[in-house]
Amino acid sequence: MLFASLCVTSATCLAQTTERSLLLVAGQETQAGSFTHAELRKIFLGVTVTRNGVRIRPLLNSSDSLATNVFLQQVVFMSERDYKRQLLSRVFRLGDQRPREYDDIALLVEALRNTPGSLTFMWSDQFEQQTGLESLGVLWVSSGD
Repeated sequence: MLFASLCVTSATCLAQTTERSLLLVAGQETQAGSFTHAELRKIFLGVTVTRNGVRIRPLLNSSDSLATNVFLQQVVFMSERDYKRQLLSRVFRLGDQRPREYDDIALLVEALRNTPGSLTFMWSDQFEQQTGLESLGVLWVSSGD
């Protein structure tokens, strides 16, 4: 009976630790407010969006492939392959630039702090380890199952 109780408790604790949330993050100086999923989709697809006279600049966080895939599927509604194809098409048709991509979280955080109007996404546990950033909201929460 005690063993069964410990197994249930351990399983509950394990489920709680695997639950994660994906946040929309900006530097504290951005002062951008909140965004709808539609606005975020436009921003990360290269459409120019301004807030308070500042152009919003998407920074693609590729430091964690799961976070990238969740963001692209839940917010942009595309696979990574389709997303990159869409961006490349936009560059050739309109001459736009693709969002800067960061595979190092430290460089991403530095860019967020130093680039006015920049946005990205990251796991809540990554966000909690940083200073000088602001969470603009939760984009997605895992079910923990």
